[in-house]
Amino acid sequence: MLWRTKKKSGQEGQALVETTFMLLAVLLLLMGIIEFGFLFYTYVRVSNAAREGARAGSLWLLDRSVPQNKEYWDPDLCTTVSETVHSEVSAIQLITITLEESDVVCPGDSGKSLTPEAGEPITVTATYNYPLPVVAALPIIKDIIPSPFPVSRTAVMRFQ
Repeated sequence: MLWRTKKKSGQEGQALVETTFMLLAVLLLLMGIIEFGFLFYTYVRVSNAAREGARAGSLWLLDRSVPQNKEYWDPDLCTTVSETVHSEVSAIQLITITLEESDVVCPGDSGKSLTPEAGEPITVTATYNYPLPVVAALPIIKDIIPSPFPVSRTAVMRFQ
């Protein structure tokens, strides 16, 4: 008994084409997962920076009573909050401090004299524009999802 195999005509490269299409889809999905992971990491870092800035601002009234030769003394609330936020994430472009319904945008308004009282809330908003390299390279998706993607977080604390 002889086993004969019939040669299928016209289907020699079909498996290769199907594998290529599936490989592209899986690669696109994998790159999306990686991009989302980096975006989530940036979100967490900006959240921490806003919270640390609000904490430094909430302790600002206590820090002003320390003599000027100490390491943590700073006469300006905006400078204190900005330096703390930038120590967490140095690339944050916009920091907004809100005291009793009045916005102070750092560092442009650092010359304003602020006299908050203990118990008043301080709101710190940190904004970072995260570039999305994979999204920016895709022709259809870049029109739907903006790149750079703005990541903005807000933290509220009360002056001590």
